[in-house]
Amino acid sequence: MKAVFSACALALVAALASPPAGADELGDLVNKADMVYRGKSAASVFDMTIKTRTGERVYKVIVWSENGENDRVLIKLLGPALWRGFGTLKLGNSLKLYDPKSNHVTVVSHSMLGDSWMGSHFSNDDLVKETRLDRDYKIKGVSAAKRDSGLGFEATFHTLELTPTPRAPVVWGRIVYELWEHEGAAVPVKVTYYRRAGDQKPTRTITFAQVRKFDGRFVPASLQVSVTDKPGEFTRIDYEKLKFDVRIEPEKFTEQALRH
Repeated sequence: MKAVFSACALALVAALASPPAGADELGDLVNKADMVYRGKSAASVFDMTIKTRTGERVYKVIVWSENGENDRVLIKLLGPALWRGFGTLKLGNSLKLYDPKSNHVTVVSHSMLGDSWMGSHFSNDDLVKETRLDRDYKIKGVSAAKRDSGLGFEATFHTLELTPTPRAPVVWGRIVYELWEHEGAAVPVKVTYYRRAGDQKPTRTITFAQVRKFDGRFVPASLQVSVTDKPGEFTRIDYEKLKFDVRIEPEKFTEQALRH
C-alpha cells in the first residue's frame, strides 16, 4: 500500500502530525507491534497458505510461546497429513527444526535464520522472533499522523526507519516499519525489508489486515509476505484462534514435545 498524496493531503497530514516520539518510546512501539501475536504467553492456531509458481498448499499450524525471561516457542504442523508433525522449537538462543519423516532434529545456526520455513516466504526468524527489532536496530521516526483506524476511533500512524546496530546478527540492512498506536496498543500495518541500507528496491514486504480483537486485544487476523523478485507469489497467515497469557506446562518446550 503505497500512499499517493496530493498537495492538500500533505498539508492535512502535516496539520495532524503528532509530536515526535523519543527513541525509547519508538523502541517500545516497535516491540509491541512486532510481538503483537505473542504477549507474555500465547497459544494460536492458524492456516498458512503458500502460493508459488509451482502451485499452492495450505498448512494448519499450532503455536505455543512464552516471551520474557523464558523466551520459548514451539510450532507444530497439524496438517495436511503428509506434513503432520513437522516442528520448530526455540529455547532462548537455541533453535531446532524437526522432520518426522527422518526423525531428525536440525540445530539452526544464525546463518540459517534467513532460510525459508517449510517452503514458505517466511524465514525461520519470522516464525520464532530470534531477532529483536528494538534491540538489534536503531529506530528513527519518519512521520506520525492521526488518522481513522477503520475501527471506529482515531489512531496515531507511524512510519519508522530501522537500521542495524553495530555487530547485530541480522540479515536486513534497512527496515521501514509502519504501525498505529491507540491507548497503549501498537498494531503493525506494513513492514518493508531492504537487503542493504542504500537499496531503493525492497527485498520483501509484509502487510497486515483484518484487525479485530482476539482475547481482548487488537490484532491483525491476516498477514501476508511477498517477495519482490517473485511476482505473484506469497505466503499468507490467517488466524483462527489466538489466546494470550495462557498457562503452558514447561514440558511443552522440550525436544520430546517437538518430536511428538
